[in-house]
Amino acid sequence: MDYKIETERLILAPFEDADIDRRVALANDIDVARMVTSMPHPYTRKDAIEWVTKHDAGRAAGTDFPFAITLKGEGLVGAVGLHKKDGPAYELGYWIGKPYWGMGIASEAAKAVVKWAIESRGIAQIVACYFEDNPVSCRVLEKIGFVHDGTEGACHSIGRGEKARSLNMIWRDTNA
Repeated sequence: MDYKIETERLILAPFEDADIDRRVALANDIDVARMVTSMPHPYTRKDAIEWVTKHDAGRAAGTDFPFAITLKGEGLVGAVGLHKKDGPAYELGYWIGKPYWGMGIASEAAKAVVKWAIESRGIAQIVACYFEDNPVSCRVLEKIGFVHDGTEGACHSIGRGEKARSLNMIWRDTNA
């Protein structure tokens, strides 16, 4: 199974040991961590190594498909991936380092991973959620074909240290 996706500006591939220090530098930002459910703050080298160490097992089990987002000519700028939920759905998640916000990288990476999931893995149901105070993430998801499913929740954010209101979305094939 090929775990490398290339777009016009990006390379999405498994994390490499060489990505660890850059991941720590980009992820150790409270503005990034508070918009992600599972990222602690402060974010340490130990956190990065523990997270990357789990990747091979998740891919082998078919439950987790994390990708490093590399901007060609720049290096690592974030992460995107899918995580198996209960039932047939996979959840899409992503984060981008703050210096790269507003460049369309999240949309480009998320769109590429959704396409890969459908075409290479046969995944038919993809969901996502975003924190209510992160409307930019809503726009990213809408741009690539996600729609609100009418539900909301309160997801715990490790970076925030508390639950925050979240809104749920589901991917719809806009070509159907």
